[in-house]
Amino acid sequence: MQAASTQYKDHMKSKDRLRNQTYIRVTIGLINQEAQASAYIPDHGNYAYYSSFKQPLDNYEVQELYATCDQDYTPVDGSMYFLPRTRADVVLNQGIVSKELVGPVEIQFPVQYDIKGLTIEFGKAFPVDFIIESDNNTVEITGNKSGHFVTEEIFAGATFLRFTPSSMVNGQSRFRIHKITMGIGIYFDNQRILSATKKEHISPIMEELPTIDFNLSVNNKDRAFDIENEESSVNFLEIGQDITVLYGQKLDDGSVEWLPGAKVRLKEWSADDEEMSFSASDRFDYMDGTYHRGLFRQEGISLYDLALDVLSDAGIDSRTYWIDSYLKSVKVVNPMPVVAHKEALQLIANAGRCILYQDRGGNIFLKSSFIPAMEAISDNETYFSQAGSILDKSPKKPYAMSAQNYINVTPTQYFLPRQEEGAIYLNAGYISEAVAESNGSFAVNPTVEINLEASFKCFGLTLEFGSNNPLEMVFHAYRDGELVEDYIVSGLTATTVISHEFEEFDRLILEFTKGCPNNRIVLNNITFGDRTDYVFEYGHELTKTPKGTQLAKVRELQVIRTLYNRAGEIKELAKEMIVVTAADNRYTFYFTNPSYDLSCAITVPGEGQTATILDSSNYFATVELTGVTGTVEVSVSGREYTTVKTKVSRQLNPTGSMETWENPLVSDAVHAVNIADWIGDYLKADRQYDLQYRGEPRIDASDITFLENKYVPDLLLRVYEHTLKFNGALSGSVKARRDMSNVATVKD
Repeated sequence: MQAASTQYKDHMKSKDRLRNQTYIRVTIGLINQEAQASAYIPDHGNYAYYSSFKQPLDNYEVQELYATCDQDYTPVDGSMYFLPRTRADVVLNQGIVSKELVGPVEIQFPVQYDIKGLTIEFGKAFPVDFIIESDNNTVEITGNKSGHFVTEEIFAGATFLRFTPSSMVNGQSRFRIHKITMGIGIYFDNQRILSATKKEHISPIMEELPTIDFNLSVNNKDRAFDIENEESSVNFLEIGQDITVLYGQKLDDGSVEWLPGAKVRLKEWSADDEEMSFSASDRFDYMDGTYHRGLFRQEGISLYDLALDVLSDAGIDSRTYWIDSYLKSVKVVNPMPVVAHKEALQLIANAGRCILYQDRGGNIFLKSSFIPAMEAISDNETYFSQAGSILDKSPKKPYAMSAQNYINVTPTQYFLPRQEEGAIYLNAGYISEAVAESNGSFAVNPTVEINLEASFKCFGLTLEFGSNNPLEMVFHAYRDGELVEDYIVSGLTATTVISHEFEEFDRLILEFTKGCPNNRIVLNNITFGDRTDYVFEYGHELTKTPKGTQLAKVRELQVIRTLYNRAGEIKELAKEMIVVTAADNRYTFYFTNPSYDLSCAITVPGEGQTATILDSSNYFATVELTGVTGTVEVSVSGREYTTVKTKVSRQLNPTGSMETWENPLVSDAVHAVNIADWIGDYLKADRQYDLQYRGEPRIDASDITFLENKYVPDLLLRVYEHTLKFNGALSGSVKARRDMSNVATVKD
């Protein structure tokens, strides 16, 4: 779920009033939407009184002009309007107009932005020679011949853009900017957009590939986007161009909070006299190359390294994907079959109990999708402490300790044995070695470290302390060895529920900075939950009553293991006639069945003619020929692997069907059992819900939410399909499955 401010959440969930205006911006090309949304014109007194300061930055067209006394500017054909005498009477958008003839225009930003290119509409009185200045770049333009100006110059770290003309096409004229876009491309907002729909689907067990489909319809009554209009921006469109979607919500204080919506790729577009339609999809839709590098490895390869190889073979930029480091601990020996790159990633995700998806920035993510195993340790606990037990949720048996106001006279505490060799102590949770001073501080702050099998997104946790709870603590969250968050909590109570959206972490350090005076830290339990603060509620969030479906029960799940054996005689795997030239003396053979012990030969070699295998896997061999020109016959020989299939089973229900799951990467029995447990938990949650609701840009497919239910309090759902529609206001629909995994069931 996309992070947002508390003010935003309160506004969107308010039951007492309607939501304020919702905004949407859709960019096609490379446009910095944040810079576009925050740009402003300072010092309005430096410009003509009939200037428009907001519309040029908000994608408004200048359609009708006022007649002014600029040189060679005003025609006498009745196409212009008389200029009002005062600012209050100005009604037509004229763009930004300099006060002085051939005067400058400056645009500022509240923070630094990297702006990759500019698209500017100057209108009929355009500059021929001018300068564009920013904090770190100055660009001199000479010989401009059009009112439509595009530059690919990069303005890095810009807090301002200053445009200073030296000559205008019509001589002594004011400098005008009708419209400016921070980037190269076109964008649409509320004034143009008729409707927009984003549909996202992610299978929790990677049963199919993730998808994002985006459809946009914009007003074309002025035929600005006619495909036969040579000056139309539509002529700059290309299949595969980036489309960036941004949602904005006006808050009670008048500000607008912007949330990233999606980054997809243009698929097709069409236009008629009424509207223009665009469709776009996720980047997986374009990963249709084939992976042939599957290789049986007796020593094994981690799924992390295998994913790296697939992404590298697909030519994916390493800056645009993230792989969960947990996958470094999962090894497979079987070769990846010959499949599309996206399908290879799907197999890796399933084998690693992960989900594969594209985030809102267009980056590929392979992330663990299960409650990870956790281990708690401490290097500053007292001799009868058991820090590891704080995760087991069991009731703790407190010892009577000589701390201030700690011992009571009821039979709820145990006598503390002496510290002796071989002594057995009760499960008392974590007890610090350090004792707080009279002011609650410690000479060295006690800490408990929790290490996780995989990274984890936590929407809160619960701490249960013993008598005399501490007063203040800090959570230090790490991921892949990097600190991602420090979160301070004060006002602790005996049972403290922390409602905080933690950053994703794989190591969490609890540091107690202030304890109860003259007392040790006693922590009995800590409970994590893949928890959420989002609830679908009747009469408020939901626009229709939920539709629940009982799915067919699965009696037994069988996970197939595929075992590869080296056997068989050497045989000819492929033979082809190859045309060899001086520029191209290599050829790649592809095999249907996985093969090894490869060799190659020219069928009838001439003197000095040789064939050598340069690169190979179990499914291909690239051969280089030397001393050969013209046509020659080459054969490749080797052995083929044989495979044996076996299975592991998990009983899910007394009755129902039997389901079979096969992932060709899985061979190890323990690995198969882990997958059977993971998929089995999903299949046991055999209730599906279809929801219609008000629409919320924060929600992603694969999110966990609560659903108000008469019979099951705090009913948890795992979203697998989310559709968000905009037609001036938001609406949405969700398909979700009941979540039966071991997640916390306490909501905010």
